[in-house]
Amino acid sequence: MDFSNGQGNYNSQNPLDNLVPDRAELECEELFAQADRMLNEGIILEAVDKLSQIVKRNPRFGKAYNHLGWVYETKYKNYERAEEYYKAAMTYAPHYNASYLNYTYFLSNLGRFDELKAHLDRVSQIPGIAKDTIANEYAIMYEMQGNIQMAMDYYQKAAIVTLDSGKLEKYKNGIERCRKKLEMLNPSGSF
Repeated sequence: MDFSNGQGNYNSQNPLDNLVPDRAELECEELFAQADRMLNEGIILEAVDKLSQIVKRNPRFGKAYNHLGWVYETKYKNYERAEEYYKAAMTYAPHYNASYLNYTYFLSNLGRFDELKAHLDRVSQIPGIAKDTIANEYAIMYEMQGNIQMAMDYYQKAAIVTLDSGKLEKYKNGIERCRKKLEMLNPSGSF
């Protein structure tokens, strides 16, 4: 089995052979699920150990790199290493959308807006990506840059495409916050 993209790449002549589970892949998935639970419970070092086991067994298991990126970004503040992990995750697990979103948050948190814009432009074209989340990230980026009208436009786009009531309220709050900022910038009310 070839793990070139983080998922099984089956090249068998018999299509039914592709349906036979690969034990090594399943073991990595099981370790990954354990590490994910540990991270959610705040058991960081043990989770990193599990993730390290995965990449030693299968250096192309991209989802593990995503989680390592998150740990190095949020827990250790080692941004250079986190970025390397996120990029490996996107390379080896191109269908694992969490990697693209986490790298989006990473670039946003560091204020790397030119790179963030280019990344969002690419990510917005990925099938299955949460369109409302991407629009929200554009909105946050523009708001942080002081482009309040553009931020409002993207919060509205996010609100229109979401099916989640909780997110809808979040996006409406973003719109309202931007309105207040525009009022502060232009007290005469003509914006």
